Amino acid sequence: MDWIAKIINGTPDEFVHAKVLKYGVGEHPGPRAYLTLSSKKVGFKADLDLEKVFVRAYAHAAPDGEHRVSGVITTYTDRQDAFSSVPVPLDWRKAKGKGATTYKAKLKAVLSRGDLEALLSVDDPTTFYLLTLVPADGAKPWKVATKTKFPKTPAAVEDESAEKDPVFCKGALGRTEEVMKFLYREVLPDVADIISDKTKRVKVRHKIVIEDIEIPDDAGLSFAEKRRLAKKTGRLVRVVDVDGEVHTGEYPFRA
Repeated sequence: MDWIAKIINGTPDEFVHAKVLKYGVGEHPGPRAYLTLSSKKVGFKADLDLEKVFVRAYAHAAPDGEHRVSGVITTYTDRQDAFSSVPVPLDWRKAKGKGATTYKAKLKAVLSRGDLEALLSVDDPTTFYLLTLVPADGAKPWKVATKTKFPKTPAAVEDESAEKDPVFCKGALGRTEEVMKFLYREVLPDVADIISDKTKRVKVRHKIVIEDIEIPDDAGLSFAEKRRLAKKTGRLVRVVDVDGEVHTGEYPFRA
């Protein structure tokens, strides 16, 4: 289950903790997802931190057969051993920039859907699958395109009409029963009962509100370790626009 859905369902875990780690006390713009629905496809655009759910949706419900997979897997710990059991060619490099050390594996291969699902199953809270996926036979409308570099943190925009659409991950999925069940569970759990065959557009926006940070009281921990282990209490403010009908919810969490 995706981290946003876990907060909505009241089951925050280490995946939620990893996503809220970067936020300090206060209000912060969260990731967005825009969906366009027709009788045969679901188009989507999403920000960083929602890309994984659409990559997983593709792997879960795309047509059987082979798929062209390219991009980068980025982790914040050395996970080469964890990925060694997956029959996928990965070229790992350690990258040290201005921020934290990362490990990156470039990927360009033709995989079965089973191998793709196996690749995605080697997951952890700080693994990012920045992948582009298309069926090898060109079957439409299936495609996921994800940028391979993290974007800069966007500034909050008060006027939604001036806000640019998400661009970090975009594409289209076939509108099948499997896809819709997946999206209802993972992306739209709070509005699944009002989505119908007539629904055309859904816009999901989030605000992360951090109210308190509990820092471990252990003199033996470094500053970085205390930051990583700190528990955060807050709220997810979620606004879902379904063809102009706005639904707002607030979901508390501690992670």
